[in-house]
Amino acid sequence: MKNIISKIILFSIVYLGFYSFSHAQVLSVEDFEKKYSESTGAQLIDVRTSGEYGGGHLPKATNIDYRGADFQEKIKTLDKTKPVFVYCLSGGRSAAATEALRKSGFSQVYDLQGGYLKWTTKMKPVEGISATKDAKAITDAELEAILAQHSVVILDFFAPWCGPCIKMMPAVEKLSEEYKGKVLIVKVDADANRAILTKYHIDEIPTFLIFKDGTQKMRAIGYQEESALKKLFTQYL
Repeated sequence: MKNIISKIILFSIVYLGFYSFSHAQVLSVEDFEKKYSESTGAQLIDVRTSGEYGGGHLPKATNIDYRGADFQEKIKTLDKTKPVFVYCLSGGRSAAATEALRKSGFSQVYDLQGGYLKWTTKMKPVEGISATKDAKAITDAELEAILAQHSVVILDFFAPWCGPCIKMMPAVEKLSEEYKGKVLIVKVDADANRAILTKYHIDEIPTFLIFKDGTQKMRAIGYQEESALKKLFTQYL
C-alpha cells in the first residue's frame, strides 16, 4: 500500500513538473509588469495585427502577428535563452502564441492575462497613441459646482484608448439623453484629469462614480452592459 501511495505521489510530482514546463505562465497585469522589469534581456512581443499595434502598444514591444503567414519565421529571430513576454488584445491569441513558442523550444514564456485591454484599464504605460486634442481637464472648483448644482451626477472615467470604455460609449450616450434633466453624466478623460483620479482613488477604467446631492453613493468598475448602466442611472432618482 505504501509503495502504491509513493508511486502516486511521484507520478503527481513528475506530471505537475512536466505540465508547468510545457505550459506558459499566465500572469496578472501587476505580476507581468514586475516579472518583465526584473528579467534580464526580456523580449516583449505583441501578437496582434499591425493595425492594432499601430493604435497603441506596451512600451518597447515588438509586433509579430500571430495570425501572420510569417509568424513562425519571425519567432526564429528571438533568443531562446532569454524570457519572452507575450500579449494580445484580451488573451486568446497570446495563449495560442505562447503554446507555439513552447513547442519551438522557448522555455521561459509569460502570457499577459486579459491582454492589452486589461493592461490599459489598469492605466499602465503605453506608447504609440496620439494625444486627444479635445481632452478636457476639469478643475476641482468646476467639479464641486457640478455636484452642487445637480441632484444625481455620474462621473464616467474613460480614455480614448480604453476598449471597454469605447464599447460602452453608445449605451452611455443613449441613457444620458434618455435621462436628460434627471441625471447628469460627466465624462472624465483619465489622461487629462490625473488629479481627479488621484482624489477619488481611481486606478482602473472604466469606472463610474455616482453622486446624490453631492455625496458619493456608489462606485462601479469595469465594462457594464446597458441594463447595468440603466440601473446606475435610475437607482438614486
